[in-house]
Amino acid sequence: MKTSHTILAIALSVASFGGAAYAVSSTDSAIRASMQTETWLKIPAIYNRVIAAGYGDINEIEREDRGYEVEARNANGDRVELYVDAVTGEILKSRVKDD
Repeated sequence: MKTSHTILAIALSVASFGGAAYAVSSTDSAIRASMQTETWLKIPAIYNRVIAAGYGDINEIEREDRGYEVEARNANGDRVELYVDAVTGEILKSRVKDD
């Protein structure tokens, strides 16, 4: 009977330490994620960068997981979807939308 109590106590100890380690790693990843978004440019800065790059008629700026997605018009008047780096404001990709 004593042996089963000892085994149960060991199992519970291991489980509780594993849970504590998981809680710390989850907290660490949440802190890293918030630190990454703190360095992101704000939407008005993204707007200014897109305008400076020659795009206009900005319809939408949406914050995504890895940057910003912007709907605007290019110099030819085509509706485009831009993918903008959140930290530098650099336009990484542009594609003409089919309206």
